[in-house]
Amino acid sequence: MKEALGFIGIGAVKSGSSWMASLLSQHPEVCMSTRKEVAFFNTFNFNGTRNESSSYGEMYYSKFWPTTKKIKGEVSPQYLFDSDSALRIKRAFPDVHILAMLRNPKKVVYSHFLYERFFNRSIDLSLSFLEALEQHPYLLQSACFTMQLKQYFKVFDPDKIHVFFLDEALENQEEFSKQLYRCINLNDAHFKPDYASVNESKQIDSRLLNVLIRVPSMMKKILDRTFLRPILAKAKQSRTFLYLVKWRNNLLDKNIKRLDKPEMTSDEKNYLRFYFKNEIEELEELLQVDLTRWKTSD
Repeated sequence: MKEALGFIGIGAVKSGSSWMASLLSQHPEVCMSTRKEVAFFNTFNFNGTRNESSSYGEMYYSKFWPTTKKIKGEVSPQYLFDSDSALRIKRAFPDVHILAMLRNPKKVVYSHFLYERFFNRSIDLSLSFLEALEQHPYLLQSACFTMQLKQYFKVFDPDKIHVFFLDEALENQEEFSKQLYRCINLNDAHFKPDYASVNESKQIDSRLLNVLIRVPSMMKKILDRTFLRPILAKAKQSRTFLYLVKWRNNLLDKNIKRLDKPEMTSDEKNYLRFYFKNEIEELEELLQVDLTRWKTSD
């Protein structure tokens, strides 16, 4: 890559990575990527589809930052989930700091389900939570942190990997921001950001507007199957196209309303508690931490 990055946030999904990115972006010594989630190093997306951006090359990736002396970084939760990302990041930025924010796996899976169901609309509304887990196994896989983190410990020195826990971070936000700033070697670790930008559960506001906003994406998918695909691939790497995608994403973010989060049933809670029992114990061993608080049905 042309210019080294100071840090890359790798997720986890629905675990406060957007909040962490907000705290980083507010610091005067930091320059975050112009796109919220660049998602360049992951070969595949959460749902198993191939990530086209991963093949676009170094020049494409570098377009997400202006020329600056600030410490550059980005946060893309796809990187923890995807098995290729760790090695690809290591090859591009051998000395980069890796930031991970983890959350109780049971809460991650349920939040991910609600997001895909009510915002992305990728899960049929007729499916119950347990039925969705059966039809969309990536929901459970997205919270298997031990296996995912091991990919990073294989290729990065342990002192380059910084793992935080959302519940602890929210309990002592000022101490968390100091730790976050120290680990990427910022001079002013005592800078106090606005801590209020924690994402709430959300859903689409206007279905009609959502369809209209997504029309260009649907057209792109159609053109990708025609002889115009090579031309389209080149166009998607241009600054103009990146600007249009940013504009579309801004519209999508505005077309939302707060979701009154439904509660999980006792059966659903018990299912997740049993499913993640061994996973949590393995994570404790890997990170040498006590996660007893995650082992209840709540």
